[in-house]
Amino acid sequence: MNYRINIKKKAQKFIDKQNEKQQKRIYKAIYKLPYIGDIKKMRDRENTYRLRVGEYRIIFEWIDNEIIINVTDANNRGDIYKNY
Repeated sequence: MNYRINIKKKAQKFIDKQNEKQQKRIYKAIYKLPYIGDIKKMRDRENTYRLRVGEYRIIFEWIDNEIIINVTDANNRGDIYKNY
């Protein structure tokens, strides 16, 4: 199935700050979306999910009718949910 993944600037900036090994791990998990990974729907947020990659969390929107995945945020487990 074809779909598009957009990584927003905020998430990209966080990923770029990680060491090369962690970057590869995060990108590998993102590009397996939307069906593979430790994914949970976020409460009270339509079309918003989180992907767990070890100690990191990736927040993304899954717009099914267009098959677009917008990675909106990435951060450490303790910090990611403060804005949500």
